[in-house]
Amino acid sequence: MGRDDPNLVRNQPALQRGSRRRWLIPATLLAVVAIAMLVATAPLAPVPGWAGAAIVLALLAAMYACAAAIRDRRRRNLAFAWLMGSLGAVAVIALSAILVIAWSR
Repeated sequence: MGRDDPNLVRNQPALQRGSRRRWLIPATLLAVVAIAMLVATAPLAPVPGWAGAAIVLALLAAMYACAAAIRDRRRRNLAFAWLMGSLGAVAVIALSAILVIAWSR
């Protein structure tokens, strides 16, 4: 298992190659859907709804900042992967919190 092993996650083509648009377009779509869902369900539990929407928006802004600031493609794509994963995780956690709060009433 060397550095050139194609089965390692760090050696996947999406992290080695690819343009900024390959990450920013899906991330923006994910953020728009997540924010819409969080805002729509915010009346059920305002704190996780609005906090989740704000964090998702901040993570999307961080992706655009990385797109502008990081020149090394591999490092930029690795940052994109972490930020996009965090964006999805925050949306799921916030929506789950809203669901739990709404069901407990």
